[in-house]
This record gives sequence, structure tokens and C-alpha cells, in this order.
Amino acid sequence: NPLVYKDLRIPPIPYYTERMIFTELGALDNSAIFADPRDPAYSASAIPTEKIRGKVLFVVGEADRSFNSKLFAELAMARMPPESCRLLSYPGAGHLIEPPGSPLCSISSIRGTPRPVAWGGEAQAHAKAQDHSWQEIVQFLELHLGPAATMKL
Repeated sequence: NPLVYKDLRIPPIPYYTERMIFTELGALDNSAIFADPRDPAYSASAIPTEKIRGKVLFVVGEADRSFNSKLFAELAMARMPPESCRLLSYPGAGHLIEPPGSPLCSISSIRGTPRPVAWGGEAQAHAKAQDHSWQEIVQFLELHLGPAATMKL
């Protein structure tokens, strides 16, 4: 589906269902279904990250079975000033990097898909990514928004 925000319409990158892989558990591995986002034919599909006025922290798992999140983050960052973005990339982590102590969800059902979807991740590496990224996320937010203790709700 296209992304739409106010007058901005960003067309989707094509995907190819014939590239879907079924895991040994019968889940959909979608990591290879999208066309190559580096292809100039899809330049209109790039989110205009160069227009972002704030700071961005990208948190990605390198064992993501949903899509190549590291590649998409790197492409987004390439259009941004280096001081406005940061990438945390974790080998062995899957797509769903959540707060520390959250169990690894490597497969789950989602509405609109005929089978469960594979998110990827190896338990130990994913847990380490969740622990580390949470600390980094809190520091990032405090640096750019101020300490939580001084916030008034």
C-alpha cells in the first residue's frame, strides 16, 4: 500500500509473492519478497528522510525475517545529515526488538496473512539486543527530550 501523509503520497515498493518462503514450521518468511529498494526505478518510494527535522534512532535486527531492515535503515540514513541519525544494528536479533525481558517472538499470526509470519531472531542474541537497545533508547530520548525525572505529565 502507498504511504499517505497530507499532500504527500509515497508509492509502495513492489513485492513478489513467488519469493515467499515457508519455514519448516509453515510460517511465511517475507525477507526476500520486496524489489531492491536501491533500484532507481523505485526512488519515488523512498520516504523523504532528508526532510526530518528531529533526531532519529534506527534499531534493527540483522536476523529479521520480515524484511531487510538494516538495508532500509542504511538507505534512509544515507539521505540524512550524519548528525541527525544513529543506527543500532544487532546480529542475531529479529524484527520485533522489544523492551528487556520480553520473550522472543520469532513467529506470530497477524491479520490479513493466510499463515503466521516469521520475524526471525535467535533467543540469546535477541535478548542481548533488547537489553542493550533499551538502554540506548532511553539515553537517546533523554539526550534529545530531557531527563524523564524533569518531565511534567
